[in-house]
Amino acid sequence: MAPMKLRPLVLLMLLCGPGAVRAADLRLAVPAGFAGDPFVTSFAASRILGGAGLTVTTKPVANDADAIAALNAGEADLGVFALDDAGRRALQASSPEASLLNRPFLFKSAQEVFLMQDSFLGAAAAADAGRGGLFPLRIWSHAIAYLLTRTPVLSAADFRKMRVAAETGAMTAMAKDEADVLETDLDAAARDFTEKFPGKLYLTVGRPETGLLAAAPAFWTQRSEFEKNAVQTAAEQARAAANAVLMAREDAFRHLPNVEVRQLDATTRMRMAAPASGDDTRMSQDMALWHKAEMEVHGSAAPAPAEGPAPKMAMTSPVLFATDRNDEATSDYATRFGARRLNPAEITCGFLGAPERNAPPPPLPPAPRNLDRGIESCARKIVDRTRTAGARKILVLIHGFNTSFSDVAERALELGAGLDYAGAIVAWSWPSEGSAFSYAYDEDSNAWSEPHLAELVTRIAEIAPNIQLDFVAHSMGNRILLQMLREFALEKSKARVGVAVFAAPDIAQDVFREQLRQARKIGALRTLYASEYDRAILISQSYHQAPRAGSGGGDILVAGGVESVDAQLSGHSYVFDEPRAMRDFKQIVNRERTAPERGLPEREKPAGPYWIILP
Repeated sequence: MAPMKLRPLVLLMLLCGPGAVRAADLRLAVPAGFAGDPFVTSFAASRILGGAGLTVTTKPVANDADAIAALNAGEADLGVFALDDAGRRALQASSPEASLLNRPFLFKSAQEVFLMQDSFLGAAAAADAGRGGLFPLRIWSHAIAYLLTRTPVLSAADFRKMRVAAETGAMTAMAKDEADVLETDLDAAARDFTEKFPGKLYLTVGRPETGLLAAAPAFWTQRSEFEKNAVQTAAEQARAAANAVLMAREDAFRHLPNVEVRQLDATTRMRMAAPASGDDTRMSQDMALWHKAEMEVHGSAAPAPAEGPAPKMAMTSPVLFATDRNDEATSDYATRFGARRLNPAEITCGFLGAPERNAPPPPLPPAPRNLDRGIESCARKIVDRTRTAGARKILVLIHGFNTSFSDVAERALELGAGLDYAGAIVAWSWPSEGSAFSYAYDEDSNAWSEPHLAELVTRIAEIAPNIQLDFVAHSMGNRILLQMLREFALEKSKARVGVAVFAAPDIAQDVFREQLRQARKIGALRTLYASEYDRAILISQSYHQAPRAGSGGGDILVAGGVESVDAQLSGHSYVFDEPRAMRDFKQIVNRERTAPERGLPEREKPAGPYWIILP
């Protein structure tokens, strides 16, 4: 699950040549409560959308439920609504992330609200919203409820003593000393009241109302990659504009002479936000999620020790790709392949380059007009390039959730430059939507793609039985790898499988263990990397309400047939991005060394030993 990468705006505009632009209306359902929202107005007026030939037509609806209904009925292409309203209210019970984002007193500033939404909490809440069948595209703070109080609130006991006025007439009640607290979004009326208030007021941040931009599935799956990039870039710009409005509003209040900001520590704020039922179990779960989010947002990884260049290999690694994505026939790999699942499936492949060792990876080359197609043609191309390089190994890279074609192609070139692998590298790209909020779609695409890769690998093994096939899968891509190896074992495949590396696998632990019972019968060395600080695995663990095979720490999976490594590192792509993990990974694929041979510290669980990479 790679982080979402927005295309550079300059590139996006350059792509908007006369041949690329075609006029299209985007029907945007907007509830009455969102009229005038800075996100909506910024998105609708986006020059990025205009440059891509897309025009937004707003469709006013009465409420959030009507916006969702319009999307489901195909009466709107895009819609905005509050994450905790209408059909999304069920999230309060099913998703702790949604409840955390909408609890009062959790946040000490608007900036912290935005940071938490950018953490795994916000992404998980929006991903959970996708269970309804829509395509969530972007979340933002539609509004934040602040509390203005006559006396400081420093504890839950302080708040229980407050006299809370009804929303209507609250300002009058405060002015007459008939109420102690006013809930407000810091609008112009609240500012006017505050400036005239004779005494001191204390500002406490309450809960955010999280807005969600979503697309109708039938509309979104038919958009080109160019159009999707334009919509996502415009949405990110609109979110920044909306956040800036709320930040400016809060900043103006903070500087009023009769306003004092009182910040509570995280534990007190969480306890003030606890359910009225006093459920200690739910409270503990909420606290754990809150602290994980704080660690992710505010924590920073320790600097890695300097590492000298690795010895130069005698050959360079040819880097190729193969994909079952739909080919949109552009000349730029950033937009060449989309996320549609074709019927029947079609395999396309090509050569990306042979990067110089220990040098910066080259940029993606231009996409040629004609590419090889079909299992037979692609298998022979891969084998021929491998043999021409004088190599007898192929490393197949299988990406995970939220990964565009260009993301995995660039990663393959990075490995070609820095892995020192004595063989060819082939990136397999399945039709991931490339969005952090399209988890359900990617799960289906992942399952759809597995037999296509299995067929390609089988044909490569038939053409070149002397070539060793190594594999590294990341995140959701592990489902493809594990299922394929299991099938090879059951079929008693003649494929010469060497190394299999399961990096941050997004797969249920019991499913991983069960499929491994067969998959362990094929291959020379199998390694599992996991981490308790992995943002994407935290999302998936909460989404599925169970630890994943990529969950580390106390949830580390230990099973026969695989060496488990608890990489105590942050991020989701730590195996490739963190020097400590990369050094270990190199020893696996280049020298086929076991964990003890690699010198990793050993730990014990009842099920057996595992190894750790210290931060």
